[in-house]
Amino acid sequence: MGDISEPHGSTPEDISVWKTGAEVTECPYWDHQTGSLFFVDIRKPALHQYSAEGAAMRSWPLPEPVGAFTLLESGAQAIVGLKSGLARLDLESGVLERLLDPEPDLPINRLNEGKVSPCGKWFLFGSMDESGTNKPTGSIYAMSMTGELHKLVEGLVVANGLAWSVDGSTLYYSDSWASTIWQCDWNADIGKISSVRIFAEIAKQDGAPDGAAMDQEGCYWSAGVSAGCLNRFAPDGTLKSKIRLPVQAPTMPAFGPPESETMYVTSHRRIQNPTDMDGGIVTFPVPASGVAVPRFKMSTCDAGESNSPSPA
Repeated sequence: MGDISEPHGSTPEDISVWKTGAEVTECPYWDHQTGSLFFVDIRKPALHQYSAEGAAMRSWPLPEPVGAFTLLESGAQAIVGLKSGLARLDLESGVLERLLDPEPDLPINRLNEGKVSPCGKWFLFGSMDESGTNKPTGSIYAMSMTGELHKLVEGLVVANGLAWSVDGSTLYYSDSWASTIWQCDWNADIGKISSVRIFAEIAKQDGAPDGAAMDQEGCYWSAGVSAGCLNRFAPDGTLKSKIRLPVQAPTMPAFGPPESETMYVTSHRRIQNPTDMDGGIVTFPVPASGVAVPRFKMSTCDAGESNSPSPA
């Protein structure tokens, strides 16, 4: 591939795109248990599972837009973030069980972005204004293993970019509308944050920051959704390299199996002149390994409608 230290952008030589027929692919997740890649399609609502070679394995249609998900460690189940709130999906039967709506007073919002903390004990997910008015009604929430919920961040337009540092002590998140990435101290014992500070403010040519992933060198990879690129930021927040992609609107990167040095990037086709590659999954080798993201350790019998978020 091109020089990963090149800040002006290069395109990997061994790059390929899985043409999925999807509208808005998001939340790619390499699952070590099954040796496969999971991702969602927000606008043709479904959870999909693909092999490492790009073959479709299984899909679970969903009744409304889905912006986040996590697989449960304790069984063949997933938590999915729908427009109406969180639900539990049985991956064997396809049965969907409603759990809770964190924002019943915000019908303009939908859930967006989600990731499990390094210890596996917290599922963080965000929300965003979907009305087109760009109101700062978005938030980021943390759900515990017992289904308790509390708010971490509020005042965002489009919550995005969740990732943790290599040692798990620092949480990163972004607001795509504000073109800003923040970092903060993360307390894994209680699932709370402190000392929020700006990590990077993104220039227009580098694209609005969408989903993200962390590598073992402590570099933060961010999808530049409006610029067709993947940006790699050094631990001090400086732009270290840029990878040009064959899709116009990349949405989130995810590393493949440990030591594989493989990157997967989802994308969307809700743009003026989409090609048949837009909405697909981009895959290519990178000279870096990612920080593994675990399954969620929630018990299959926890969570329910009675839970509501506590204040930030």
